[in-house]
Amino acid sequence: MTIFAYNWDFSWIPENWPAFRSAWWVTTQLMLLSALFSFLIGMIVGPLLNSPRWIVRVLPRSYVELFRLTPIILQISFFFLVLPLVFDIRTTNFRTGVLALSLNYGAFAAVIFQAGISGVDKGQREAAQAMGMRRLPTLIRVIYPQAITRMLPPIGSMLIYLNKDTSLVAIIGVTELYNVSQSVGARLFKNLEVLTFIALLYLVVNLALAILSQRLHKKYVVNA
Repeated sequence: MTIFAYNWDFSWIPENWPAFRSAWWVTTQLMLLSALFSFLIGMIVGPLLNSPRWIVRVLPRSYVELFRLTPIILQISFFFLVLPLVFDIRTTNFRTGVLALSLNYGAFAAVIFQAGISGVDKGQREAAQAMGMRRLPTLIRVIYPQAITRMLPPIGSMLIYLNKDTSLVAIIGVTELYNVSQSVGARLFKNLEVLTFIALLYLVVNLALAILSQRLHKKYVVNA
């Protein structure tokens, strides 16, 4: 039997759409919150990775390598278990998922910010310091505006990967798209159709992110 001979049936979508819509919103919240915290982490950790002093770099570098070189699904499981058992912190599975995703992608964001800052001409920093600006205002007002335009392509890619990886928090019971698809597919015995349907939902968001990233890159980098 070929895929074209399979009896596809999507008549169940209207009846189950409310559940998918709710799950899609959870997935979107996971992505947006994790992206926000990841960028904040990247903005703080990224400059530290460029420090000429090894004692300043050692902790940020250890954090970055730890979260970049271990599986994210392992990190999600770890925080799900360690927060209540070791630190006696009781929180929702959703917040645990946001924490794990933020720390993981914060490590990647830090590397992106490190590269973006390194790409800015040192003369910009020196000129700002000659005008009497301190390090932090120089970083925020002079370096970051120029660095971020160079970082648009990797940031766009990071957001796409982050949106896809929100599906991994299904292992701790967060009712996002993949979690709901498993329940609906098992109940209706339509797993192939359900997986195809949520793949299209992910594709809608990721395609929009890819197009936006390309347009911003073309506007601010290629035509600069």
